[in-house]
Amino acid sequence: MELLNPDLYSGNIIMSRVRLARNLRDMPFTLDPVSAREVVKKVNRALVKTDTFNLYHVSNLDDVTLEAMKERHLISSNLIENRECGAALVNTDESLSIMINEEDVIREQCFMKGLRISEAYKRLDGIDDELAKNLDIAFDEDFGYLTACPTNLGTGMRASVMLFLPALTESGRIKRLIGEVAELGLTFRGLYGEGSGAEGCMYQLSNEITLGISEYDIIKSVEETVLSVCKLEREAEEKLYVKKELVTMDRAKKAYGILTNSVLLSYGEFLSLIARVKLGAILGMINISDVEAIDDLIVSVRPASLCRQYGRPLSDTDRDLFRAEVVGKRLLKLKE
Repeated sequence: MELLNPDLYSGNIIMSRVRLARNLRDMPFTLDPVSAREVVKKVNRALVKTDTFNLYHVSNLDDVTLEAMKERHLISSNLIENRECGAALVNTDESLSIMINEEDVIREQCFMKGLRISEAYKRLDGIDDELAKNLDIAFDEDFGYLTACPTNLGTGMRASVMLFLPALTESGRIKRLIGEVAELGLTFRGLYGEGSGAEGCMYQLSNEITLGISEYDIIKSVEETVLSVCKLEREAEEKLYVKKELVTMDRAKKAYGILTNSVLLSYGEFLSLIARVKLGAILGMINISDVEAIDDLIVSVRPASLCRQYGRPLSDTDRDLFRAEVVGKRLLKLKE
């Protein structure tokens, strides 16, 4: 059945993420500094044999580094705000991130490219088991895992998939779709979660309900909805872009030309242009077979990440100058 094959929508499905929220029994959600530091040590010790993790204390990191980690979804704004006690364990390939002393005492995350929620959950479940062996996790027979926000009660699990939806965005269909998925207990958010915008036609689709439903049911609901949304996106692409092949190709190649010849390039301008290039690549109108590399490029030229690459903070003008250089070289290489 076509709808059940995620490979058909590889260009539209960017990344899966599973997050688990956990707290400690008989302890507040916000710990005092002494208890917070002790929890960091216990979590670090518990996971030492599961993977190779680097431990980062928020208090030891500069603003640019913190913002760059946030741009890669490794940490959150809430963790950054907890300057005194916040910490994160991040594994070598950045597919696992364990935030400590965020909104909840522990927030475990696993990232995988494509539609791989089940795999991400399985991997994270092993991490969760190790933590449960070493820490007294707050759990109630009626309410499940106890969390700082009542909307996370139950499984404490958020399963989200990042999607590229240019046709649904341009046609305005996305607005109605937001209401339709809400009736299924799901939600569309921007690139950085609640309250953020949909940069470059990218959205996060995730479960809203965590109580009274199993992890398996959450995964099944999100996966099925993702595939349905992608099917709608492809149908909209057919009407908006494929049937207007010359116009679509013209827009995509002009965007590619601007991106490979710019002297200055703001992040906003880059996002609007790269969305056209990516669409052209998905539709076979631009000779770029590695669409995932475009997604990686989008992450690498975000403001703080760009400064990290350069080695120091940059002024707005210097950042736009460096972004133009990086984008031009990377896109030319992708067509080699």
